[in-house]
Amino acid sequence: MRWLIMLILLSCVSCMTGCSAYAVHHDLSNEVSIQQQDDLKPIVKKLFGTELEKDEAASVSVSKRILNYKIHDEIQILKNEQDTYYIVTYDILPASLEFILAGGGERAEDGWITNCVRYVTLQAVNGEYQIKSMSSGP
Repeated sequence: MRWLIMLILLSCVSCMTGCSAYAVHHDLSNEVSIQQQDDLKPIVKKLFGTELEKDEAASVSVSKRILNYKIHDEIQILKNEQDTYYIVTYDILPASLEFILAGGGERAEDGWITNCVRYVTLQAVNGEYQIKSMSSGP
């Protein structure tokens, strides 16, 4: 019985290794390498923070305004045939209870909305990166 379990575990590990090797090979064949994608994460975080700062302005309606935000350090990458998506998780403190919650997140007792998620794509314009799109899914 132990041998059977050991055989099953080895088969699973072997399969996972093969799948991982395929994913790395697949990503390396595209224009932007995995290392370059990782190097862009701080840029994504900075640009996304700039977008959230716009929602802090007094000119934004109270149902969309935020008082503060926290962007989580871990940014995931999802790549498909068309784009590379940077999956940004963040928390926001809305200006009022009338805040319209779009794109997920969980209301905490302290007023914060935690674990909001946005899928961000970048584009290079004149040697500088800009946000191409932001959405709640790919």
